[in-house]
Amino acid sequence: MAPSTSTFKRLKDIFYETRVLMGRGYTLNKFATEALGGTVDPVMLSYIEKGKRFATESLVYKLARVREQDPQDLLVLLWQDRMIHAFSRELRRVIKGDNKGRVDGVSDAEVAFMVSRAIAALPDDGSWVTAVRWRQDLQTALEELGQKRPQSLVKTVANILLEHRLIERNKEKVRRLENHYVPGNSEEKRSLAVEFCGIFAKGLLDKMVRQDKESYVRNHYLQISPDRIEDFYRRLDQEVRDIVGEYATEERTGKKFLNVLITSTPL
Repeated sequence: MAPSTSTFKRLKDIFYETRVLMGRGYTLNKFATEALGGTVDPVMLSYIEKGKRFATESLVYKLARVREQDPQDLLVLLWQDRMIHAFSRELRRVIKGDNKGRVDGVSDAEVAFMVSRAIAALPDDGSWVTAVRWRQDLQTALEELGQKRPQSLVKTVANILLEHRLIERNKEKVRRLENHYVPGNSEEKRSLAVEFCGIFAKGLLDKMVRQDKESYVRNHYLQISPDRIEDFYRRLDQEVRDIVGEYATEERTGKKFLNVLITSTPL
């Protein structure tokens, strides 16, 4: 069984998908008893599959044996889940919103992830693509998140992009107007912040724990005059845009979706 590839496909999805792939007869009780050796109560397994509880490390090792997969891949997902949960909990205390526009059963990070994928699915040069093709790309992104994500999330993401004037629709076509999503209300700020946390956690764990050569993590320090900071950020932004434009491709088959996070802050 292949490991998860999406930043926000959580360990709960891996538990659920593994059970489903073992056959229709594998109820929660049978999977907990036979596949996982009775090491978890079926009720607790249900909570884990719904994302309401975290699995233990020992249970993750059991799941890895069932999947015939390196347990490190699944442990990284568990640790990432814990980091995002802790960050999100504290962030909600700091940034309070009215939950307007929330989609039931969907986390802040998943909304921001879908927004990123929706923007990336459109050509950088602002050319038009069919709305059908764009919706297919969004549907693929939705499926990467795992089981039971509501279809209404696709419409929610499209509305966010339209409201922020990031895209334009003309009958059955759509095109990109801007490259960057700037959050407006408190809910959108939380979503973007949790997405950043998820990307950083995944990149850090992949690089430091799994020694993944496809993940890039660097830390640079410099002394700079305060009056040059704005110009530095402008140059940095332009350099990143140039290199992304050079390597980006419209071809979808066999390609990997990269999420590039860059942050700089005075210390």
